[in-house]
Amino acid sequence: IGDSTFTHSGMTGLLDAVNDHANITVVISDNLTTAMTGGQDSAGTNKFEAICLGLGVEPEHVRVVVPLPKNMEEITRTIREEIEYKGVAVIIPRRECIQTLNRKLRQKKADKA
Repeated sequence: IGDSTFTHSGMTGLLDAVNDHANITVVISDNLTTAMTGGQDSAGTNKFEAICLGLGVEPEHVRVVVPLPKNMEEITRTIREEIEYKGVAVIIPRRECIQTLNRKLRQKKADKA
């Protein structure tokens, strides 16, 4: 689920999963923006871990990874561990949206010109 969609309509599902003691691994893709509607900040930016903890996910099963090729081994291990866990787990891959980053870089370049 995307970051902005999670804050809009995904939190109740996660709470239900916790209350039902479900065996589920939720991936919240945090690209630090609401990309589908123009790049506004996401309401949950820098708060997803706290939100998940507040909804009752155990702290050791709220995991943040940085999706870069150099981290592939760690990411694979994290996914495997959390899928094997019998309970609710959340994995948050966090990296700035490439479109937002490119827009910032173009603006910075234009400002220098």
